[in-house]
Amino acid sequence: MGFLDFGFVDLIDILLSAYLLYFLYIKLRNTTAMNILVGLFIVYALWMLVKALDMSLMNTIMSKVASVGMLALVIVFQQEIRKFLLDVGNTSTLKKIFSLENIFKNVIRKSPEELDIPEIVKACKEFARESTGALIVLPNHSDLSSIIATGEKLDCAITSRLLGSLFFKNSPLHDGAVIIVRGRIVAAKCILPLTENTNIPSNIGTRHRSAIGMSEASDSLVVVVSEERGEISYCEYGSICQDVTLEQLSDKLKERFAVTDGNIVTTNSNLVNKIINFLKV
Repeated sequence: MGFLDFGFVDLIDILLSAYLLYFLYIKLRNTTAMNILVGLFIVYALWMLVKALDMSLMNTIMSKVASVGMLALVIVFQQEIRKFLLDVGNTSTLKKIFSLENIFKNVIRKSPEELDIPEIVKACKEFARESTGALIVLPNHSDLSSIIATGEKLDCAITSRLLGSLFFKNSPLHDGAVIIVRGRIVAAKCILPLTENTNIPSNIGTRHRSAIGMSEASDSLVVVVSEERGEISYCEYGSICQDVTLEQLSDKLKERFAVTDGNIVTTNSNLVNKIINFLKV
């Protein structure tokens, strides 16, 4: 018997634990819940420091706070816990968690061919010219199933004419957001969460507040066109960049969803596909 026994079951245990932690990180990344967790970690680290320095008064105060910590966590994360439990109980979510394609999909970055950037920019140009309000959500890795469920599900290739039809003022699907996932239009007329940030400019309307709220709750890049002014803006990570040019919009889309070397994407895609096919045998 060696100094450290390590068997196959231990390896599986570590891999499963690491993947589940990674899954939780992907679900919470760039959300307000992640910010709260970081804050809790800082408070816990401070408490450990107080105990190490033997500060009796601070230690007493923080221990009393910690005694009701679990109840406070349930209250603070009420919506997140409810959503997480609903997702876990959903069989389609379980398939996504443990599917080989889902495990390896984040290894491959989106290529320019998967997201038709010129068509999106062309559509935004028409929206700005005609002062047509538009709201387009493009997630990186966040699961937007709950947002997609609020609208009408689609499965369409991206074209400027189709986007123009969806946001046409007399269209039954014009009110709300269009969701684009991995280069496909997957839903329209979706309801986005409004931001609770009180520091945003007062001239920003509901459409822009929804865009900011969506960028706070996920890792999405949200493109918004003002119906009143015909201005193009985009939101990411809770901030908004207003009145951008078409060139700036195109550069941002390429920065977030494209790569400079298409050969790298092809190589990674082929490698991951070979691994998945081998494991399925």
